[in-house]
This record gives sequence, structure tokens and C-alpha cells, in this order.
Amino acid sequence: IDHLNQFILGYAKFAKLPTPRLTATELAVFIEQLQAQLDFNLQSEVPNISIKFDASQIEQALINLVKNAQESGSAFEDVVMQVSLMPDTLNIAIKDRGAGMSEQVLKNALIPFYSTKQSGTGLGLALCREIIEAHEGKLSIHNRQGGGLEVVVSLPQVPVNPN
Repeated sequence: IDHLNQFILGYAKFAKLPTPRLTATELAVFIEQLQAQLDFNLQSEVPNISIKFDASQIEQALINLVKNAQESGSAFEDVVMQVSLMPDTLNIAIKDRGAGMSEQVLKNALIPFYSTKQSGTGLGLALCREIIEAHEGKLSIHNRQGGGLEVVVSLPQVPVNPN
């Protein structure tokens, strides 16, 4: 019953994803607040800029991705976030050293209701994809050389006031 209730709540959130409200967000402060909530290692310096995105939606997506990395079986120090700026894109990579995914799982991982977890609903990664795509971004998943997974959130860089 609990599993079904969680599934229904997750589906309701997924089905009613609101349009992102883009507001100026200090990227370094945003990542710092995220790190205060979750255990991950920051692998890069976070650029000191403001970018427009829906902070609560992006936070929800990143929390889910970091939790997935933590559940991969990686040691704490192997769950890392790397933030990088390209000319028109902000990339946030979440990396782990878990088992990675088979080719079949990689193909289906972003499809709603597809899950390999016994108690999974298959909505977590699909919701992340929906959030990122609603921001006109892209979510990509790749196995890492040497084992593990890398999930990259690529968001269009909508700068507010570069510092």
C-alpha cells in the first residue's frame, strides 16, 4: 500500500509538472545550499554568476540524481558533482562509481514507469528529464570508463549579470 501511495503521488507530480518560473539564481549559492542538503563532493569550482531557471524544479531534479548516485553502491567520495560553463550552456554532471547500466537499461532509463529497482516507480529519471526539457535543456546518461555512471544536466545559459 505504501509503495502504491508513493507511486500515485509520484505520478500526480509527474503528470502536473508546472511551467518553469525562470528567476535569477546565484549559481554558487544554489549549489552550496544543495550541498548542505546532500552528501556529494564538488569536483569543480562553481562559477560566480547568476542564471535564470526555476530553482525549485532544478533542485528537485538534482536531488533525485544525487540520491540515485548515492544508491548506486558508490563510496561517499565517489559521488561527485561537476559544474562547467560552455559558451551557451551550463552543464551539471553527477558521477558515481556504481555498477553503471546495461545498454538495455540505458535505452529505457528515461521512459516513465521503467525501473530496475524493486521498489522503484520508474518516475524519478523521467521527472528529471521532463524538468530539464521544460527548461529547454537536455539530460544525458552515460556509463563511465572505469565503472559507474555520469548523468549530465545541460541547461541553456540564460545569464542575468555575469560577475
